[in-house]
Amino acid sequence: MDEYERRLRNNARNSAALDALLSEGRAALMFLRNGFQVTLRERPDLQIRLDEEVVYAEVKHFREKRQDTLDELAMLQATDTLVPIGDTTATEGKPAWRQVAQVALRKAGQYMYDAPNILVVESSSQSLELTAVSAVHEFDDEILKSNDPRLHRLNGIMLVDTRSVTFSPAGPWNVEFCQTFNAALPLSKRVSAALGGIHLQC
Repeated sequence: MDEYERRLRNNARNSAALDALLSEGRAALMFLRNGFQVTLRERPDLQIRLDEEVVYAEVKHFREKRQDTLDELAMLQATDTLVPIGDTTATEGKPAWRQVAQVALRKAGQYMYDAPNILVVESSSQSLELTAVSAVHEFDDEILKSNDPRLHRLNGIMLVDTRSVTFSPAGPWNVEFCQTFNAALPLSKRVSAALGGIHLQC
């Protein structure tokens, strides 16, 4: 914690770096509240441990997008028609789930080679809601075309929606976790169940 506090102070005037550090801190608290031990690191951002089993987590924050503003305006102006929302293709050239998959591909060099890895995407954009499964399918399709063995180090993508909480019979949730299909080191059933059981980031 002393090192994390030092990094926060050193980046107090760098809004992008501070934003990234705060996202890492929120992810760390989420894992702590769900039974994991957590160590804040440089690369990957977090080491999470469930008893003797270790997983590394890289954290990425998606800020609010221009499409969110356009969607809100469209919904305010709508009368009796359904309004399509969340498609960032027109404003950013690609859908949000593809953007998440591309982040997972770009971070190949940060995944640990001797342990499972996950990507935690903290989203302040409504455009990323319910996109973890699509992003994982896109990622898996891309690594089958690639000769980069580092991509097989990623075990899953966790999406945290900071804008809203969904309610279901199982209770409130704003976290979804989806495993990849081609990981070199598979998650144990216990760890995958623990990660899949995280439903809420407070």
